Amino acid sequence: MLSLPNFDNQRLIFHAARQTRRKAEMARLAVHEWLNQHEFELEEWKNKTALQMGIGINELEQKLLAAAQSQMVNKNTDDDSDSTTKSCISS
Repeated sequence: MLSLPNFDNQRLIFHAARQTRRKAEMARLAVHEWLNQHEFELEEWKNKTALQMGIGINELEQKLLAAAQSQMVNKNTDDDSDSTTKSCISS
């Protein structure tokens, strides 16, 4: 049986998760709309950049994706080391 404080905490956690999901969906829609509005400029930039680098557009896109994934891995590694450092400091 749940006590009232435990029930209230679970209700608040559920509500926060629902709000977070709603905000993420709103952000996704805003980014999607922006990308649609600026698709021509983005394609122009990709063509110009690929030409300057002397590579094809597909290769440029692959490099961009690889760089983004690398940044995410580095960010996650930094976040993990920060949390480890913080837990060591608080101990």
